[in-house]
Amino acid sequence: MNVETQFVRAMAGYALARAHNQRAKSRSGRNELGASALEWAIISAILVAAALAIGLVVRGVIDKRTGEIQNG
Repeated sequence: MNVETQFVRAMAGYALARAHNQRAKSRSGRNELGASALEWAIISAILVAAALAIGLVVRGVIDKRTGEIQNG
């Protein structure tokens, strides 16, 4: 399993755990902010997508430089 996949899984797990926690608070009557769970899920999804995009760009640059070094 590559690093990007592990990172995406970790961030998705965090987002789901956070949403579950907020839902549990809401059901118990301790909901401080109305759509907080949804907001966190959206923010987490954006951060995961940005991190994955950055990781893919960095990997592409590294692969390109590796090819240049190997070819002389």
